[in-house]
Amino acid sequence: MNRKEDRPSKIAYERHLNQEGIPSELKKSNGGIIPDYVKYGTWLRVNNPTVFEADYAAWKKIMRVALNLD
Repeated sequence: MNRKEDRPSKIAYERHLNQEGIPSELKKSNGGIIPDYVKYGTWLRVNNPTVFEADYAAWKKIMRVALNLD
């Protein structure tokens, strides 16, 4: 699995978050701060890069172990 697109990357993490969707407690319609219509991963990367980077680092470690890349 050395193909670049198979390795955990920021774009892969963003896509993962976009597919998962916005957590219900963070949706604006439920009193949260994120508009219901946005893609969660993209919104997080643009509007809260510190959290995105921290969560990406944790996700990357988990994925590297799961894919036996370490």
